[in-house]
Amino acid sequence: MPTIRAEFHRLRAGATTEAVREVGSSVWQVFEGTGTATLNGESRTLEKGDLFVVPSWAEWSLQAGTGSKATFDLFRFSDAPIFERLNFNRTYIEGRTK
Repeated sequence: MPTIRAEFHRLRAGATTEAVREVGSSVWQVFEGTGTATLNGESRTLEKGDLFVVPSWAEWSLQAGTGSKATFDLFRFSDAPIFERLNFNRTYIEGRTK
């Protein structure tokens, strides 16, 4: 669809993403595994079937659970294509210049 982006994300056991802020909102669903989502400094433990929403410009990061076979698999649906077409898309990752 031209206005919705669908993505699949997989984090290996113990992996952590950088904290990110971006224009546009997204909805995440945990497909498999366990992990933690941190949104504006507040962390929540997630497991298969959980949903969470990241509002526009909220800082978020993910961390996969630990264990030899642990992965953290998530689907993400966002409105990013709308902001890209309007040239309003912005992403901020602390410590990086863009």
